[in-house]
Amino acid sequence: MTESTYSFVYDRTATDSAFPGIATSDLVLSLLAGLTPELEWETCLVFEGESPLDAGTVCIGTSGPGAGAFQLRLLDAFERQGVCAIEVFEGGPEPTSPIARVENGQWVNPSR
Repeated sequence: MTESTYSFVYDRTATDSAFPGIATSDLVLSLLAGLTPELEWETCLVFEGESPLDAGTVCIGTSGPGAGAFQLRLLDAFERQGVCAIEVFEGGPEPTSPIARVENGQWVNPSR
């Protein structure tokens, strides 16, 4: 298994309008709750990083084994909620706020 990083950027203002008062990490965690981790995602990290676009955007990254497949599933979950990616990247920023990691087939808080 190869370890890679992928990321995507979405519009913070539009998302804040659709989900008022919901922090980025809480939005991501709620979407992850609907995704059963695949075996190939073990140790994969989902995180927020510095957006390469303007200040009104959010960058969500995935890194680790299976990060590419995981990102596609996460993007699909975002789009089902009406949050569309502005841009998708192979590669990504350094994690500034880890959100979740796959451990033993479950989503866990990476800071614990």
